[in-house]
Amino acid sequence: MARKRNWKRIDVSAVHESLVESNIARNISKEGIADDIVIDVVAPSKKIKAQQSAGALAHRGRVERSKLQKLVKRLKEDSNRIDIDTDDKATSEQVTAVSSSFTKPLQGNNEDVWGETCDKQAKRRPKVLNVYKVIPAVAAPHAGQSYNPAPEDYSDLINEVVKAIPKTELQSDEPLTELIRNALPSIEVDSLSFKKKQKLANLIVQENIDQNSILDVIQDITDDEADDDSEEDDATMGGEEGRRTRRLKKKTRTQRNKQKLHKENVKQALMRKTVKKLIHDIENLKENMKEIEQKQGSKESKTERLRSYLTRLIQRKAETRYGNKVYKVEPEEVALPDERASSIRQLQTPVKSPVDNVVRSIYSRGLLPPPPVLNRNYREYVSKKVIKRSMKYKSRLLEGTT
Repeated sequence: MARKRNWKRIDVSAVHESLVESNIARNISKEGIADDIVIDVVAPSKKIKAQQSAGALAHRGRVERSKLQKLVKRLKEDSNRIDIDTDDKATSEQVTAVSSSFTKPLQGNNEDVWGETCDKQAKRRPKVLNVYKVIPAVAAPHAGQSYNPAPEDYSDLINEVVKAIPKTELQSDEPLTELIRNALPSIEVDSLSFKKKQKLANLIVQENIDQNSILDVIQDITDDEADDDSEEDDATMGGEEGRRTRRLKKKTRTQRNKQKLHKENVKQALMRKTVKKLIHDIENLKENMKEIEQKQGSKESKTERLRSYLTRLIQRKAETRYGNKVYKVEPEEVALPDERASSIRQLQTPVKSPVDNVVRSIYSRGLLPPPPVLNRNYREYVSKKVIKRSMKYKSRLLEGTT
Protein backbone atom coordinates (compact mmCIF):
# COMPACT_ATOMS: atom_id res chain seq x y z
CA MET A 1 0.00 0.00 0.00
CA ALA A 2 1.31 3.37 -0.99
CA ARG A 3 1.56 5.88 1.79
CA LYS A 4 -1.00 8.69 1.69
CA ARG A 5 0.40 12.15 1.24
CA ASN A 6 -0.53 14.96 3.59
CA TRP A 7 -1.78 17.87 1.42
CA LYS A 8 -2.65 20.25 4.27
CA ARG A 9 0.53 22.37 4.38
CA ILE A 10 1.24 22.70 0.65
CA ASP A 11 1.25 26.11 -1.04
CA VAL A 12 -1.45 25.76 -3.79
CA SER A 13 -0.99 29.19 -5.35
CA ALA A 14 1.47 28.08 -8.09
CA VAL A 15 -0.62 25.01 -9.01
CA HIS A 16 -3.76 27.15 -9.14
CA GLU A 17 -2.15 29.61 -11.54
CA SER A 18 -0.99 26.80 -13.87
CA LEU A 19 -4.46 25.27 -13.89
CA VAL A 20 -6.05 28.61 -14.73
CA GLU A 21 -3.64 29.13 -17.63
CA SER A 22 -4.29 25.64 -19.01
CA ASN A 23 -8.06 26.16 -18.78
CA ILE A 24 -7.78 29.48 -20.59
CA ALA A 25 -5.75 27.96 -23.40
CA ARG A 26 -8.21 25.06 -23.78
CA ASN A 27 -11.21 27.39 -23.92
CA ILE A 28 -9.59 29.74 -26.40
CA SER A 29 -8.82 26.85 -28.74
CA LYS A 30 -12.53 26.01 -29.03
CA GLU A 31 -14.55 28.00 -31.59
CA GLY A 32 -17.49 30.13 -30.40
CA ILE A 33 -16.91 29.47 -26.70
CA ALA A 34 -14.19 32.08 -26.14
CA ASP A 35 -16.54 34.99 -26.90
CA ASP A 36 -19.20 33.90 -24.34
CA ILE A 37 -16.88 32.93 -21.36
CA VAL A 38 -15.43 35.69 -19.16
CA ILE A 39 -12.68 34.43 -16.80
CA ASP A 40 -11.49 36.54 -13.86
CA VAL A 41 -7.80 35.73 -13.75
CA VAL A 42 -6.85 38.41 -11.21
CA ALA A 43 -9.18 37.44 -8.29
CA PRO A 44 -7.67 34.45 -6.32
CA SER A 45 -9.49 32.30 -3.76
CA LYS A 46 -9.65 32.98 0.02
CA LYS A 47 -7.11 30.26 0.88
CA ILE A 48 -4.58 31.69 -1.57
CA LYS A 49 -5.13 35.20 -0.20
CA ALA A 50 -4.46 33.97 3.36
CA GLN A 51 -1.30 32.14 2.28
CA GLN A 52 0.00 35.13 0.35
CA SER A 53 -0.66 37.56 3.23
CA ALA A 54 0.92 35.24 5.85
CA GLY A 55 4.31 35.23 4.15
CA ALA A 56 7.02 33.06 5.77
CA LEU A 57 4.70 31.74 8.50
CA ALA A 58 2.56 29.85 5.97
CA HIS A 59 5.34 27.40 5.15
CA ARG A 60 5.57 26.28 8.78
CA GLY A 61 1.88 25.56 9.19
CA ARG A 62 -0.67 26.42 11.80
CA VAL A 63 1.11 24.81 14.77
CA GLU A 64 4.41 26.56 14.20
CA ARG A 65 2.64 29.83 13.54
CA SER A 66 0.87 29.65 16.93
CA LYS A 67 4.21 28.92 18.63
CA LEU A 68 5.81 31.94 16.99
CA GLN A 69 2.93 34.16 18.05
CA LYS A 70 3.30 33.01 21.67
CA LEU A 71 7.03 33.77 21.57
CA VAL A 72 6.36 37.25 20.23
CA LYS A 73 3.87 37.89 23.04
CA ARG A 74 6.39 36.79 25.66
CA LEU A 75 9.06 39.06 24.22
CA LYS A 76 6.68 41.98 24.25
CA GLU A 77 5.70 41.30 27.86
CA ASP A 78 9.33 40.97 29.00
CA SER A 79 10.55 44.09 27.21
CA ASN A 80 7.75 46.51 26.33
CA ARG A 81 10.23 48.89 24.73
CA ILE A 82 10.91 46.59 21.73
CA ASP A 83 8.51 46.69 18.75
CA ILE A 84 9.14 43.82 16.33
CA ASP A 85 6.73 44.62 13.47
CA THR A 86 7.52 48.32 12.91
CA ASP A 87 10.64 49.82 11.32
CA ASP A 88 10.57 53.36 12.78
CA LYS A 89 13.51 55.27 14.22
CA ALA A 90 12.05 55.14 17.70
CA THR A 91 12.20 51.36 17.71
CA SER A 92 15.89 51.35 16.82
CA GLU A 93 16.61 53.75 19.69
CA GLN A 94 14.63 51.55 22.09
CA VAL A 95 16.51 48.43 21.00
CA THR A 96 19.87 50.14 21.53
CA ALA A 97 18.78 51.25 25.01
CA VAL A 98 17.82 47.68 25.92
CA SER A 99 21.09 46.27 24.56
CA SER A 100 23.11 48.84 26.52
CA SER A 101 21.26 47.86 29.70
CA PHE A 102 22.47 44.27 29.25
CA THR A 103 26.09 45.37 28.83
CA LYS A 104 26.12 47.31 32.16
CA PRO A 105 27.85 45.64 35.16
CA LEU A 106 25.50 43.84 37.52
CA GLN A 107 25.02 45.20 41.02
CA GLY A 108 25.06 42.96 44.07
CA ASN A 109 27.10 39.83 44.70
CA ASN A 110 28.56 39.73 41.14
CA GLU A 111 29.83 43.32 41.29
CA ASP A 112 33.54 43.92 40.76
CA VAL A 113 34.83 45.23 44.08
CA TRP A 114 38.01 46.73 42.56
CA GLY A 115 36.25 48.34 39.58
CA GLU A 116 35.60 52.04 39.09
CA THR A 117 31.82 51.58 39.02
CA CYS A 118 31.73 50.04 42.51
CA ASP A 119 30.50 52.30 45.32
CA LYS A 120 33.07 52.97 48.03
CA GLN A 121 30.48 52.96 50.81
CA ALA A 122 29.15 49.44 50.19
CA LYS A 123 26.81 47.82 52.69
CA ARG A 124 28.25 44.81 54.48
CA ARG A 125 26.30 41.84 55.73
CA PRO A 126 25.72 41.79 59.49
CA LYS A 127 27.85 39.14 61.14
CA VAL A 128 26.07 36.57 63.32
CA LEU A 129 27.55 36.66 66.81
CA ASN A 130 28.61 33.30 68.17
CA VAL A 131 28.40 32.70 71.90
CA TYR A 132 31.87 31.16 72.01
CA LYS A 133 33.38 34.16 70.20
CA VAL A 134 31.85 36.58 72.71
CA ILE A 135 33.74 34.97 75.60
CA PRO A 136 37.41 36.03 75.71
CA ALA A 137 39.94 33.38 74.72
CA VAL A 138 42.12 33.45 77.84
CA ALA A 139 40.82 34.70 81.16
CA ALA A 140 42.94 37.48 82.58
CA PRO A 141 43.61 37.25 86.34
CA HIS A 142 41.56 39.44 88.61
CA ALA A 143 43.04 42.73 89.75
CA GLY A 144 42.67 41.63 93.36
CA GLN A 145 45.12 38.73 92.82
CA SER A 146 48.12 41.00 92.32
CA TYR A 147 50.89 41.36 94.93
CA ASN A 148 49.83 44.83 96.06
CA PRO A 149 46.16 45.20 95.01
CA ALA A 150 43.92 48.17 95.59
CA PRO A 151 41.55 47.73 98.55
CA GLU A 152 38.48 48.02 96.29
CA ASP A 153 39.70 45.27 93.93
CA TYR A 154 40.64 43.05 96.85
CA SER A 155 37.18 43.39 98.44
CA ASP A 156 35.49 42.67 95.08
CA LEU A 157 37.52 39.48 94.68
CA ILE A 158 36.60 38.29 98.18
CA ASN A 159 32.90 38.95 97.50
CA GLU A 160 33.04 36.94 94.25
CA VAL A 161 34.70 34.00 95.98
CA VAL A 162 32.13 34.03 98.80
CA LYS A 163 29.27 34.02 96.28
CA ALA A 164 30.83 31.09 94.39
CA ILE A 165 30.98 28.91 97.52
CA PRO A 166 27.92 26.58 97.60
CA LYS A 167 25.55 27.56 100.38
CA THR A 168 23.69 24.25 100.79
CA GLU A 169 25.78 21.21 101.63
CA LEU A 170 24.66 17.58 101.42
CA GLN A 171 23.67 15.67 104.53
CA SER A 172 26.73 13.87 105.84
CA ASP A 173 26.63 10.82 108.09
CA GLU A 174 30.07 11.39 109.60
CA PRO A 175 29.05 13.22 112.81
CA LEU A 176 26.28 10.68 113.47
CA THR A 177 28.56 7.69 112.87
CA GLU A 178 31.26 9.08 115.16
CA LEU A 179 28.72 9.73 117.92
CA ILE A 180 27.25 6.19 117.69
CA ARG A 181 30.69 4.53 117.53
CA ASN A 182 31.87 6.34 120.62
CA ALA A 183 28.69 5.54 122.58
CA LEU A 184 27.92 2.05 121.19
CA PRO A 185 31.11 0.48 119.77
CA SER A 186 29.58 -3.01 119.48
CA ILE A 187 27.07 -1.95 116.77
CA GLU A 188 28.02 -2.05 113.07
CA VAL A 189 27.20 1.53 112.10
CA ASP A 190 28.10 1.25 108.40
CA SER A 191 25.29 -1.23 107.71
CA LEU A 192 22.61 1.09 109.18
CA SER A 193 20.57 3.54 107.14
CA PHE A 194 20.53 7.31 107.67
CA LYS A 195 17.12 7.26 109.42
CA LYS A 196 18.22 4.56 111.88
CA LYS A 197 21.37 6.55 112.64
CA GLN A 198 19.24 9.61 113.40
CA LYS A 199 17.01 7.59 115.78
CA LEU A 200 20.01 6.13 117.62
CA ALA A 201 21.60 9.57 117.90
CA ASN A 202 18.36 10.92 119.43
CA LEU A 203 18.35 8.11 122.01
CA ILE A 204 21.98 8.83 122.90
CA VAL A 205 21.34 12.57 123.28
CA GLN A 206 18.21 11.94 125.44
CA GLU A 207 20.12 9.30 127.48
CA ASN A 208 17.39 6.71 126.96
CA ILE A 209 19.77 3.93 126.00
CA ASP A 210 18.06 0.61 126.75
CA GLN A 211 18.63 -2.75 125.15
CA ASN A 212 15.00 -2.99 124.07
CA SER A 213 14.92 0.49 122.51
CA ILE A 214 18.16 -0.14 120.60
CA LEU A 215 16.85 -3.48 119.29
CA ASP A 216 13.58 -1.82 118.25
CA VAL A 217 15.48 0.80 116.24
CA ILE A 218 17.81 -1.72 114.57
CA GLN A 219 15.08 -4.26 113.78
CA ASP A 220 12.55 -1.61 112.79
CA ILE A 221 11.57 -1.79 109.11
CA THR A 222 10.20 1.36 107.58
CA ASP A 223 6.89 1.44 105.74
CA ASP A 224 8.55 2.02 102.35
CA GLU A 225 10.84 -0.99 102.73
CA ALA A 226 7.91 -3.18 103.81
CA ASP A 227 5.83 -2.06 100.83
CA ASP A 228 8.69 -2.80 98.44
CA ASP A 229 9.17 -6.29 99.88
CA SER A 230 5.45 -7.07 99.67
CA GLU A 231 5.27 -5.86 96.06
CA GLU A 232 8.23 -8.04 95.08
CA ASP A 233 6.65 -11.10 96.73
CA ASP A 234 3.31 -10.46 95.02
CA ALA A 235 5.03 -10.07 91.67
CA THR A 236 6.89 -13.37 92.02
CA MET A 237 3.78 -15.25 93.14
CA GLY A 238 1.65 -13.65 90.47
CA GLY A 239 4.17 -14.51 87.76
CA GLU A 240 4.24 -18.21 88.71
CA GLU A 241 0.43 -18.43 88.89
CA GLY A 242 0.08 -16.61 85.57
CA ARG A 243 2.33 -19.12 83.83
CA ARG A 244 0.30 -22.02 85.17
CA THR A 245 -3.04 -20.51 84.15
CA ARG A 246 -1.77 -19.79 80.63
CA ARG A 247 -0.86 -23.41 80.19
CA LEU A 248 -4.12 -24.79 81.64
CA LYS A 249 -6.74 -22.29 80.39
CA LYS A 250 -7.44 -20.99 76.89
CA LYS A 251 -9.92 -18.30 75.91
CA THR A 252 -13.08 -19.33 74.12
CA ARG A 253 -14.54 -17.61 71.09
CA THR A 254 -17.19 -15.84 73.16
CA GLN A 255 -14.51 -14.41 75.45
CA ARG A 256 -12.54 -13.15 72.44
CA ASN A 257 -15.65 -11.54 70.98
CA LYS A 258 -16.33 -9.83 74.30
CA GLN A 259 -12.78 -8.46 74.33
CA LYS A 260 -13.20 -7.10 70.79
CA LEU A 261 -16.49 -5.43 71.73
CA HIS A 262 -14.86 -3.92 74.80
CA LYS A 263 -12.01 -2.48 72.68
CA GLU A 264 -14.46 -0.99 70.20
CA ASN A 265 -16.46 0.60 73.01
CA VAL A 266 -13.28 2.11 74.44
CA LYS A 267 -12.35 3.55 71.02
CA GLN A 268 -15.81 5.08 70.61
CA ALA A 269 -15.59 6.63 74.06
CA LEU A 270 -12.20 8.15 73.20
CA MET A 271 -13.63 9.55 69.96
CA ARG A 272 -16.49 11.16 71.89
CA LYS A 273 -14.03 12.76 74.28
CA THR A 274 -11.95 14.17 71.41
CA VAL A 275 -15.08 15.59 69.75
CA LYS A 276 -16.12 17.23 73.02
CA LYS A 277 -12.65 18.75 73.39
CA LEU A 278 -12.81 20.15 69.86
CA ILE A 279 -16.23 21.69 70.50
CA HIS A 280 -14.94 23.18 73.75
CA ASP A 281 -11.91 24.69 71.97
CA ILE A 282 -14.09 26.20 69.25
CA GLU A 283 -16.42 27.77 71.82
CA ASN A 284 -13.51 29.17 73.83
CA LEU A 285 -11.56 30.80 71.01
CA LYS A 286 -11.16 34.08 72.87
CA GLU A 287 -9.43 32.40 75.77
CA ASN A 288 -7.14 30.59 73.35
CA MET A 289 -6.23 33.89 71.72
CA LYS A 290 -5.31 35.27 75.13
CA GLU A 291 -3.04 32.28 75.70
CA ILE A 292 -1.35 32.93 72.35
CA GLU A 293 -0.72 36.55 73.36
CA GLN A 294 0.78 35.35 76.61
CA LYS A 295 3.10 33.05 74.68
CA GLN A 296 4.23 35.96 72.53
CA GLY A 297 4.97 37.89 75.69
CA SER A 298 6.99 34.94 76.96
CA LYS A 299 9.12 35.12 73.79
CA GLU A 300 10.11 38.68 74.68
CA SER A 301 11.04 37.54 78.17
CA LYS A 302 13.17 34.78 76.63
CA THR A 303 15.13 37.33 74.60
CA GLU A 304 15.78 39.33 77.76
CA ARG A 305 16.97 36.16 79.49
CA LEU A 306 19.30 35.41 76.60
CA ARG A 307 20.80 38.90 76.86
CA SER A 308 21.36 38.49 80.57
CA TYR A 309 22.87 35.03 79.95
CA LEU A 310 25.30 36.51 77.43
CA THR A 311 26.36 39.22 79.85
CA ARG A 312 26.92 36.60 82.55
CA LEU A 313 28.94 34.50 80.10
CA ILE A 314 31.17 37.44 79.26
CA GLN A 315 31.67 38.16 82.96
CA ARG A 316 32.31 34.40 83.54
CA LYS A 317 29.45 34.13 86.04
CA ALA A 318 27.36 31.59 84.06
CA GLU A 319 28.11 27.90 83.52
CA THR A 320 28.70 26.75 79.94
CA ARG A 321 27.02 23.57 78.72
CA TYR A 322 28.34 20.95 76.33
CA GLY A 323 25.51 18.46 75.77
CA ASN A 324 24.40 17.09 79.15
CA LYS A 325 27.60 18.10 80.95
CA VAL A 326 28.15 21.41 82.71
CA TYR A 327 31.51 23.02 83.36
CA LYS A 328 31.55 24.68 86.76
CA VAL A 329 34.20 27.36 87.10
CA GLU A 330 36.22 26.99 90.26
CA PRO A 331 36.35 30.06 92.51
CA GLU A 332 39.42 32.25 92.34
CA GLU A 333 42.20 31.66 94.82
CA VAL A 334 42.45 34.48 97.34
CA ALA A 335 45.41 35.13 99.59
CA LEU A 336 44.23 36.52 102.91
CA PRO A 337 46.22 39.31 104.60
CA ASP A 338 47.80 36.88 107.09
CA GLU A 339 48.92 34.55 104.29
CA ARG A 340 50.65 37.23 102.24
CA ALA A 341 54.40 37.57 102.32
CA SER A 342 55.94 40.76 103.61
CA SER A 343 58.72 40.84 101.01
CA ILE A 344 59.06 39.85 97.37
CA ARG A 345 61.83 37.32 98.16
CA GLN A 346 59.47 35.26 100.28
CA LEU A 347 56.80 35.11 97.56
CA GLN A 348 55.95 31.62 96.36
CA THR A 349 55.57 30.86 92.68
CA PRO A 350 51.97 30.50 91.49
CA VAL A 351 50.59 26.97 91.46
CA LYS A 352 48.84 27.39 88.10
CA SER A 353 50.72 27.88 84.86
CA PRO A 354 49.61 29.84 81.76
CA VAL A 355 48.66 26.53 80.12
CA ASP A 356 46.09 25.93 82.86
CA ASN A 357 44.46 29.26 82.04
CA VAL A 358 44.22 28.28 78.35
CA VAL A 359 42.69 24.89 79.21
CA ARG A 360 40.21 26.58 81.51
CA SER A 361 39.19 29.00 78.75
CA ILE A 362 38.63 26.07 76.33
CA TYR A 363 36.27 24.36 78.78
CA SER A 364 34.48 27.60 79.69
CA ARG A 365 33.80 28.41 76.03
CA GLY A 366 32.38 24.93 75.41
CA LEU A 367 34.88 23.94 72.71
CA LEU A 368 35.48 20.59 74.47
CA PRO A 369 33.35 18.58 76.90
CA PRO A 370 34.35 19.23 80.51
CA PRO A 371 36.26 16.56 82.43
CA PRO A 372 34.37 14.42 84.97
CA VAL A 373 34.26 15.46 88.60
CA LEU A 374 36.06 12.82 90.68
CA ASN A 375 33.50 12.46 93.45
CA ARG A 376 31.79 9.52 95.14
CA ASN A 377 29.12 9.06 92.46
CA TYR A 378 31.70 8.97 89.67
CA ARG A 379 33.80 6.35 91.51
CA GLU A 380 30.73 4.16 92.05
CA TYR A 381 29.79 4.47 88.38
CA VAL A 382 33.30 3.47 87.28
CA SER A 383 33.44 0.51 89.66
CA LYS A 384 30.04 -0.80 88.45
CA LYS A 385 30.19 -0.14 84.72
CA VAL A 386 33.88 -0.32 83.84
CA ILE A 387 35.75 -2.47 86.35
CA LYS A 388 33.13 -5.18 86.96
CA ARG A 389 32.29 -5.39 83.27
CA SER A 390 35.95 -5.78 82.29
CA MET A 391 36.42 -8.49 84.94
CA LYS A 392 33.37 -10.28 83.55
CA TYR A 393 34.87 -10.57 80.05
CA LYS A 394 38.51 -10.93 81.16
CA SER A 395 38.63 -14.69 80.44
CA ARG A 396 37.48 -14.16 76.86
CA LEU A 397 40.00 -11.39 76.26
CA LEU A 398 42.88 -13.54 77.53
CA GLU A 399 42.01 -16.62 75.46
CA GLY A 400 44.54 -16.00 72.66
CA THR A 401 47.36 -14.67 74.86
CA THR A 402 48.23 -17.94 76.64
